[in-house]
Amino acid sequence: MYCFKVKCLARSALKVFGKQTHMTRISILTLALLIPLTAGEIRTWTNPDGSKTFKAEFIRRDMDTVTLRPNGGKELSMGMEKLHTDDQSWLKKNHPTNTEIKAAEVPDKAAIFDKLKFGDNRETVTAKLKASKMVEANLDSTFFGRTGINGIYRTVQPIGGLHCYLFFDWDEADLLKEISLRTEDKAVGEYETVLKPCWQALTELIAPIYGKPLQTTKMPAASDLANEQMLASHLWRIDQGGTVMLGASRLAQAYQVSVLFTKDKIGVNQIP
Repeated sequence: MYCFKVKCLARSALKVFGKQTHMTRISILTLALLIPLTAGEIRTWTNPDGSKTFKAEFIRRDMDTVTLRPNGGKELSMGMEKLHTDDQSWLKKNHPTNTEIKAAEVPDKAAIFDKLKFGDNRETVTAKLKASKMVEANLDSTFFGRTGINGIYRTVQPIGGLHCYLFFDWDEADLLKEISLRTEDKAVGEYETVLKPCWQALTELIAPIYGKPLQTTKMPAASDLANEQMLASHLWRIDQGGTVMLGASRLAQAYQVSVLFTKDKIGVNQIP
């Protein structure tokens, strides 16, 4: 099992080896994180100028129209332009059409997660995150300068029932060298019931993309995790150099499932 000091822990992204092409691998990951949410969501909608709001259940959408069901009413189809731009953005994020999903596929062969790649500077990373359809900010952008971008963005779709938050680490030249995904914090009492199903879901997501791991073991026991530590159960090699690892981590009394994408080539059984 691999042991790592938790810094900005929450490591993430995916790639694969084997017969699949790079584009196929990225497409699999993109589709997995862009699966549209089901109908039945009731939310408040706003008109284009923001002067009126109404509650309605989302039913379906295509490129130009959306169908809603107001409380106690019949289904109503309308042009996307009749909704506020925030609502349009929400629909494209949470209910992308097949065309939008295809457009979100990563064209850059050096990409590690979504369109992010090792060597990007902070400005580039921030711009790519803002344009991403796979992740969304959970904090107003006016606070970015005060907090940085660690923990600000999370996957649009939950994985194994939990959203994963993105964290980053930088080299001496202030260029991206690690991307991490870390789930929502959970208490030790939810380790087996909530975190373990998420760990299993991530295992099933990553394995078809990266192929057979170089080393694998069971999910670390909560009692084995020291504070500010990640224990990795799986290790894969990234095609263009680097390593991806899946495991669990702990910060004080909070536990997480973590995936790390690092530019470093971590050896089997190596403990940094």
